[in-house]
Amino acid sequence: MDNKAVIAAFYSLMNERRFDEMWSLFDPDATWSGGAFRPKVSAGIDRMKTVIVDPIPIFVTGGIQFTVHSMIAEDDRVAAEVESYAELVNGGVYNNNYHMLFRLRGSRIVEVKEYGDTLHAKEVFVDSGLVKASDLGLESGA
Repeated sequence: MDNKAVIAAFYSLMNERRFDEMWSLFDPDATWSGGAFRPKVSAGIDRMKTVIVDPIPIFVTGGIQFTVHSMIAEDDRVAAEVESYAELVNGGVYNNNYHMLFRLRGSRIVEVKEYGDTLHAKEVFVDSGLVKASDLGLESGA
C-alpha cells in the first residue's frame, strides 16, 4: 500500500469507528503532536487511544466525520487537507479545517503533526463548557 493509501485508510477507518484496525496502521512508538501549540503538545499513540474513543459523548452521533479534500505525498511524508464535522449535544457544531502532516516508515505511521484552528476548537468545546481547556492542551483563558 502506498503512503497516500495508508492515510486514506486511516481516515476511512476512523470515520467507520474501526479503531483497532485504525491503530494497527501506527508504529507502536508513533507520536501525535499539535504543531500549532506553544509550547508544543505531543503524545504517544497509547495516550491518543484514550482520546479517540467510541463513542465520544459530546457528539450527537458519538464521533467526528472527516473529509479529506486533498493529499500530497513526497518521500516518507503525506500532507493532507482535512475537514471535520460533528454536531454537538449542546446544539453547536464542530467544523474545523486541518493541515495534517504524516510521516511513515514502511507502511506504518510513525508521526502525526496536526495543525487546526485552535480558536474554533476552544470556542466550540471550552467556551461552551463541554470540555476543560486542559483536556485540549490549552491554558484557561487561552
